[in-house]
Amino acid sequence: MKVDFFIVGAPKSGTTSLYHYLNEHPEIEMSSQKEPDYFSDKAIHDQGMYYVKNRINTLEKYESLFVEKEKVIYGEGSVSYLFYDNVAEDIKKYNPNAKIIIMLRNPIERAFSHYLMDFRLGLINDNFENIIAKKSKHKNAHLFYQQYIEVSKYAKQIQRYLDFFEKNNVLFIDYEDFKKNVSKTVGQVYSFLNISTEFAADTNTKHNTFTMPRNKVIKFIYSFVFLRRILIFLFPIYLVKNIRVFLFKADRKPELLKKTRSQLRKIFNDDVRKLEKVLCKDYSKWIK
Repeated sequence: MKVDFFIVGAPKSGTTSLYHYLNEHPEIEMSSQKEPDYFSDKAIHDQGMYYVKNRINTLEKYESLFVEKEKVIYGEGSVSYLFYDNVAEDIKKYNPNAKIIIMLRNPIERAFSHYLMDFRLGLINDNFENIIAKKSKHKNAHLFYQQYIEVSKYAKQIQRYLDFFEKNNVLFIDYEDFKKNVSKTVGQVYSFLNISTEFAADTNTKHNTFTMPRNKVIKFIYSFVFLRRILIFLFPIYLVKNIRVFLFKADRKPELLKKTRSQLRKIFNDDVRKLEKVLCKDYSKWIK
């Protein structure tokens, strides 16, 4: 079997929800691990990335993530694939007919959402403003800046995929459109993948909503990377998810400071203009 389609990014842009909705379709088998990062594994490992992953670094491990071998098409959702230079070409070599799905979100909102995720996981205790101003003294400050700011600069990343894949094999989804009409967007993905559009996924279920540790003790314990690594190593994915539900609770998402938003508009302005030229689409609303 070959993986037929890839949700390559961007992080914090609705990819987890789309992954789950697609996995409900009877013709689709999504990887049992949402983000295998198989094609980006070496780049992530060489960087010493701060987040914990169950490494999928061989083709055998990768293909073992697809349990049901009799589905019509197979897909996965590694959002690191959009950022790293080698991935588009490597996917093309692996499956020249692969289809690519790219979900795009306002880079300002995406960057802050990514920070909030890392903050709630205890990966970072510094404030967002220090990170984007490059004033943080954290040992992973450069990686945080990369994940929040550089990952949000889409133009060059998208151009790489358009260099290797025909436009009719790349689907772009606007995060706001996805939020406004989930069912319609999922139906468009079905059409893009050439599978039945008759099936209706349960789009009322929300995935990857904002949560915080239930108390300071849990946040402190969960901040130890080696403990999360042990958790992922010892327990299957579905059980890890259930444990996280027990440890975290839904909470109100903090708001971005006005002066920080203004600063981010300046940071992302040039890239948004480049993106408009790449996709021939107006994204000025992102930087107004």
